[in-house]
Amino acid sequence: MTITFIAHSTPEPAFYGALAAILAELRALPLCHLPVSYDSKHFINSRQYISPQGHQMTSGLLWLERLTGRGAGAEFELGSLINRAVKEDIVVPLNQPLCSPCYATMIQRIRENGIAIESLQVVKNQDRYQLEDCVSGKVRSNGWARDNFGRWVLGGVTQPVMRAGKALRLGILGDFNEHRDSYPATLAALGDAADALAMNIEVVYITPNLVSTQLDSRLFDLDGLLLPGISVQGADNVSVSSSSQLAVARWALDNQAPVLGINSGMHMMVAALGQKILGDAAVAMPGPSTLNALQCSLPLADQGMQRGNRKVIFQSGSRMAKMMGKEAQLRYNQRWRLSPQLLDKLACAGLQVTGSDESGLSAESVELENHPFFIGVQGHPELQSRRERPHPLLLNFLQQVRQINKDRDISHPALTRSVRLKHPHFLMG
Repeated sequence: MTITFIAHSTPEPAFYGALAAILAELRALPLCHLPVSYDSKHFINSRQYISPQGHQMTSGLLWLERLTGRGAGAEFELGSLINRAVKEDIVVPLNQPLCSPCYATMIQRIRENGIAIESLQVVKNQDRYQLEDCVSGKVRSNGWARDNFGRWVLGGVTQPVMRAGKALRLGILGDFNEHRDSYPATLAALGDAADALAMNIEVVYITPNLVSTQLDSRLFDLDGLLLPGISVQGADNVSVSSSSQLAVARWALDNQAPVLGINSGMHMMVAALGQKILGDAAVAMPGPSTLNALQCSLPLADQGMQRGNRKVIFQSGSRMAKMMGKEAQLRYNQRWRLSPQLLDKLACAGLQVTGSDESGLSAESVELENHPFFIGVQGHPELQSRRERPHPLLLNFLQQVRQINKDRDISHPALTRSVRLKHPHFLMG
């Protein structure tokens, strides 16, 4: 039997396992992976891929599930990896060359068990990536690149999507590098939904260092907002407080802008509504180093993290039920839930709990009445999206963004105003 090692020497977690997953799919072989580490200070979301079974691992292993529909499974220790390779050929990704000193003992043990080794490496050639044999230099697979949404495509094999209509501007909290190189799932899922709708979308990154008028200027002409459930970084790669998400959520609330919140993004949406209805003091935000006051101080039922696919039951007649059906499996990576007491207080403002777990005790999705699109979910729909099968929630979100934009463009205020000024104090001359 043979282990094919594929080394991709790059600091970005989003690359880990990508070309290995592609080759494993081409050869119809299983992909097994060892524990790896990345600079968690620079890439704070480097281990945020959650498999359907609840395994947490390096974010780049998302590509295996997107390509094959199979989760990457748990990390292998060397002994279990050898036991697997004795029975069948496997592909194993590495984040540094196989010739590195740290692999000497591993190579010796593999050979002692009569297992052959094939060593390949990922080489970048201009804007494309290829696999080369480390011994012969022969190219094993080439022409792979990443599209505008960070998804892997093979040269001209993938037909371009014929998009129609004006480009809609979609704001997402976090910077370009975080979404493309550290946690690629959200950007890829947006691309899946945009392709299915043949939509032109321009992703605008809302960095957490924007404040006051700078933030207002960035948000002013956006058509929709997405609050992702990942950590974002400020200056010097320091994880910032929830104040940035809260400010964006409050803006979407005040300006009737379509907004979708994922995990902690949902929490911030509820926080914004709570502060608007109950006052800032009633919904205080303690600070960057502590849990925000919206999150229940008690963990969920098993007193620990909830990860993997879980059943969610949706309220009949709700938007979520129309999108997802009566019940559906959502992917989870959570520890805290919204306070039931706060949700009860906000019910009078039109906030509805439209999804719950099987116990009925945990709010898994919320919607706000009298708002074009104000929906939050506790799960991570982006982890379940595929190029050929976009997640219904993201698909519906973009549909609503497009429809709301059309309605706004033909409204009376739009017809009587020739230019939307970012700085209203500058008059037309």
